[in-house]
Amino acid sequence: MMICFVKTGNALIPEADAYSNYLKKKGIESVICESENDARKIKADLYYRFGGLLTHKINNDIPEIHEYHSISTGRFPIFKNFIKTFFSCRPVYLSFLNEYVESKFFFSKRLPVFYRDMGVDNSFFDLRSHQQDKVYDFAYFGSISARKHLLSTIFKLTDHGFSIVLGGPVSVSDRDLIVGNSNINYVGVCSHDAVKEFLSRSKAGLNYIPDEYPLTHQTSTKVIEYLVAGIPIVSNHYHWINDHSKRYGYDFIKLDDVFSEDISMLDFPATRSKLQLPINVAEKFTWDFILDNCCFDQIVTEATCVS
Repeated sequence: MMICFVKTGNALIPEADAYSNYLKKKGIESVICESENDARKIKADLYYRFGGLLTHKINNDIPEIHEYHSISTGRFPIFKNFIKTFFSCRPVYLSFLNEYVESKFFFSKRLPVFYRDMGVDNSFFDLRSHQQDKVYDFAYFGSISARKHLLSTIFKLTDHGFSIVLGGPVSVSDRDLIVGNSNINYVGVCSHDAVKEFLSRSKAGLNYIPDEYPLTHQTSTKVIEYLVAGIPIVSNHYHWINDHSKRYGYDFIKLDDVFSEDISMLDFPATRSKLQLPINVAEKFTWDFILDNCCFDQIVTEATCVS
């Protein structure tokens, strides 16, 4: 049996690698293709695609699973979700981040559905034993220029004397501002191994989500990484993190507190045990746990038998 994961557009889709690695442990062969044209060259038993507007099947004789991990953003998101729903070809299974994301689309209730939240690799647990040689106050890796008010928040932190290691794509104008700030070490777009190394050398992980739909309702992969790595989280208040922290029983340092006080809590050795999530809870955010929990291998196996 061969499962072909097919990327859509220019998105990185790190979960495709997680799926492939997980299925390998289950004895299921898989391949990741960067485009539909590449996928057509593969003799697959199932195509697993990441939507997008998927107007036609890759091969009419091969079943497909379509995954919608996020809600459309920008202008007219409801209209965009409507178009994706009604003009996409019919899969044998649908996958969503959660029920909230599913509720924003208009797919037939007759299509079988499963939910798959974001996860991280087990190797992030290794960072829990690397608690010395902290070089930076904060680490942030991800969307930078595209995230409204993030850079102004980072500059406010550096104005308070905090240092930060920063990674991710930036515009030319923003890069000029960043490299001129002595409290920022900008390291560009990094591999997962490099990100883990920088996290291990940081006192805390920064999470910043602007108060905008749909970002405030979607899982923050950064927070999941910080929880598994065992490093404190500094974040602004918004719907998802407030709900998630209450559900799993962890504390995070409020960004407003960092700005409003001469913050002794940034002496993290004194506060790490309070802010660190126990391993038996943090393991719920690993890919192995999440994919086991949604019976991922069983679903893809069953989907190959649907005509």
